[in-house]
Amino acid sequence: MGFFSSLFKKKISSEDVRLYPVYPGKLKMLNEVNDPVFSIGAMGEGFAIEFSESAESVILKAPVSGKLELIFPTKHAYAFESQNGIKVLLHIGVDTVNLQGEGFEPLVEVGKEVKAGEPLVKVDLLKIRSNNYITDAIVTILPESNIKGVVFSEYDKNGIVEVEQAILTVNK
Repeated sequence: MGFFSSLFKKKISSEDVRLYPVYPGKLKMLNEVNDPVFSIGAMGEGFAIEFSESAESVILKAPVSGKLELIFPTKHAYAFESQNGIKVLLHIGVDTVNLQGEGFEPLVEVGKEVKAGEPLVKVDLLKIRSNNYITDAIVTILPESNIKGVVFSEYDKNGIVEVEQAILTVNK
């Protein structure tokens, strides 16, 4: 990092919350997701993880530390709330609601406090692909979080991100 970028880099406070990838994969910005609701930002700011074609069954990790508030009945979406009120959505795949829960096996119960990186749900990517759905795991900060903004971490835009690597910091 150069002198000027370190000089002007935003300071991270204890109020800030970091979001992490749910699995190692190719990082995508929301405008690259093939779903208009997410790509225009209607569900808030965030990112997506694209899985490798060779991945068949994966265990996704919690993207944020906080309370698991909701597992959608179709098990394809998970809502969290951090200790300072930031609401985060993990949405697995595009149109996967149509699978009616097939291919998703939650590993955590609603109401449980989770740490970022903790195992959350087992996902059968072959099941999703066999139904011609996109498998991207989408992580967004829901609009009702009333955040000041987000700062994306530096990363290789063509590279693979790891679960230990914070992708963005949310400023409350």
